Formats: sequence, C-alpha cells, structure tokens
Amino acid sequence: MWEYSDKEYIKVFRKMLQWEWYTDSKTKALFLHCLLKANWKDTKWKGMVIKRGQFVTSLSSLSKETGLSVREVRTALTHLKTTNEVTECVTSKFRIITVLFYDEYQSSDKQKDKQATNKRQTSDKQATTDIRIDKNRQEEQEEQEASLAPPGWVAEFGDDDDDDEEGWGYD
Repeated sequence: MWEYSDKEYIKVFRKMLQWEWYTDSKTKALFLHCLLKANWKDTKWKGMVIKRGQFVTSLSSLSKETGLSVREVRTALTHLKTTNEVTECVTSKFRIITVLFYDEYQSSDKQKDKQATNKRQTSDKQATTDIRIDKNRQEEQEEQEASLAPPGWVAEFGDDDDDDEEGWGYD
C-alpha cells in the first residue's frame, strides 16, 4: 500500500459541479479515484514508462479501492471513456488508465502556485506587522500623553463610559 505525505494533493475545480457525470455517484467516485491514483510525474514500472496522468490497475483493484462492484467499475469506465475523460490500454495482466487532459485538471504551473502561496504568506506577515505597528503607536501615544501631564499628575487611561478624553488625576 502506498503512503502519501500531507504535501501531495490534487486540484478539484468547482466547475466539476456542472459536469455531466456529477450526479452519477459511481462514475463521479471512479473519476475522482482516477485523478487521485494518476501519476503526477512519469514513473518506471516493470520496464515501462507510466506517464504523468496514467496509472496501472485492474478491475478488481479498482473495485476494492472504490467499494464499487466490478460491474459498476466497468460501467463507470465506459461512461468516462464515451465522454473522453479517460482511455485505457488493457493487457491480459493489467490495464493502464490515462486521465485525458490531466495537465488541464492538474496544472503544474508552479509559478502561479508559488505566487499564491507567497501572496498568502505576505498577507499574513503584513497583518502581523500591522498589529505590531498599531500596538507600538498606541504605546507611544500613551507615553506622549503621560509626558504632557503637569508634574505630580498621572494620566489615567481606561475604558470609562464617559465620552470625555482621558482624565488627569493626582498620583
């Protein structure tokens, strides 16, 4: 059994909600399974190169992995093949399923992904910086107001219910 890290993911676009097989739960489940199983990079397997967007399987494996019967898997595969979602190459020992348009579904545009990640990180850092600046400004303002008090007086800061400015009182 494969072990996956928490850094491996697939993209699923909301446009899938409009896909013609979306309401067919078995076909949808099999297609999502195919997206999850497909290689994200070319890989060697038994002397063959299994390309990005392909994976090696069998009907019985797909049945076990998805919880569908072999017949349901076969029907769902037929649906996916008729609408050009997948193709398959069948041998006597295995089948290679290819998710057509895998690159469109799983764009490997690392620059865009990196920019989005950097934008989120920059936004988070900016928010933290803004909080620090606001806190520093508030402390500076309090110090400045305290220094304006006549000798022997202390500025009283707090949340009065009055709308008056901060009051001044004796030490």
